[in-house]
Amino acid sequence: MFGLLRHLFKLQFLFVVAAVLGGIYHTEIRQFLRRQTDHYLDNAGHDAGIPLAFQAADEVGTLFTPAELAKFNGAEEGRPLYLALLGSVFDVSRGIKHYGTGCSYNYFVGRDASVSFISGDFESYNPETADDVLTLKPDDLIGLAGWRDFYQKDYVYKGRVIGRFYDEKGALTAYHHKFLELLQQARDAKRQVEELRARYPGCNIEWSEERGTRVWCTTTSGDGKERSWIGYPRKLYSRGNKSFQCACVPDSELSEIDAGGQVAHGDAMLKPYDDCEPQARECFYRV
Repeated sequence: MFGLLRHLFKLQFLFVVAAVLGGIYHTEIRQFLRRQTDHYLDNAGHDAGIPLAFQAADEVGTLFTPAELAKFNGAEEGRPLYLALLGSVFDVSRGIKHYGTGCSYNYFVGRDASVSFISGDFESYNPETADDVLTLKPDDLIGLAGWRDFYQKDYVYKGRVIGRFYDEKGALTAYHHKFLELLQQARDAKRQVEELRARYPGCNIEWSEERGTRVWCTTTSGDGKERSWIGYPRKLYSRGNKSFQCACVPDSELSEIDAGGQVAHGDAMLKPYDDCEPQARECFYRV
């Protein structure tokens, strides 16, 4: 009998503790659960084409105007340091040695300077263009999403900036939806390029002032694994990128790929090098 009462008492005590902790650490618990959920979606849902979910619909937090956000730039002693990226605000106070006044990344505090995460420009700030990311390259959009995941994981989310990414109610703007669409396209294109890189190994590359860049294929070029065929150099592009990678194409697929000058594989494509014979084992070009 007494054993049963002790068991019931312990169970009731645990419920009380859980309730108290839930009340005291409500925000921290939600932050922890949200981080775990975002991590799961970003990893488990990536190949399934699930759009990047920045916050759940009820995680709006505090809404800041740009002027209100600017007050958290470290100029006033005792006020926390807030940084915005893609319209989301994070408390970076615990990184004061990086974000404090006079420190390396203080440029980002009190504002949304998303473009500078890619450009590396920490000097000139233009509020009209500092967070205008839609003109960036697809790989840059993926990079920004990675930066945002970093802050989501390592710092405390505080809210949203009213402006380009969120409206006065904290809802996603048409601009934000366009960004998510382009981000998904960039991820799809990157995945297609990775699939083609596995199918068509990379070339050997060297540069000289006299001849420019030389690309050529061997039975071990690319990942270094031995294969039975050598291949021919071709330029591998992804959506929206003017830059390319060199890929080795087997003889059996050369005619198909060169038909019409290019062959598209989804959002990626292979093209011959300019001024290089179709079955040349090496090609030269200058940037």
